[in-house]
Amino acid sequence: MAGGGGGGGRGEGEGRAATGKRERIAIRRIDNLAARQVTFSKRRRGLFKKAEELSILCDAEVGLVVFSATGKLFQFASTRIR
Repeated sequence: MAGGGGGGGRGEGEGRAATGKRERIAIRRIDNLAARQVTFSKRRRGLFKKAEELSILCDAEVGLVVFSATGKLFQFASTRIR
């Protein structure tokens, strides 16, 4: 696997300087609706996982509320505050 391997199709390893730093990309709205929905779903799962990890590692009470572009509610609460 030349080029750092890893795959993923997003160009991991490309645009890196000799120091190993990643090139900064602009954060902007995803124009393609299907791609935007997939990204929302993946990032929501990641966000909820991080919230759970924060709750466990730091013994913190965590509550998280997210609304999709269509208005659908997604929520997370650590077990102590459910």
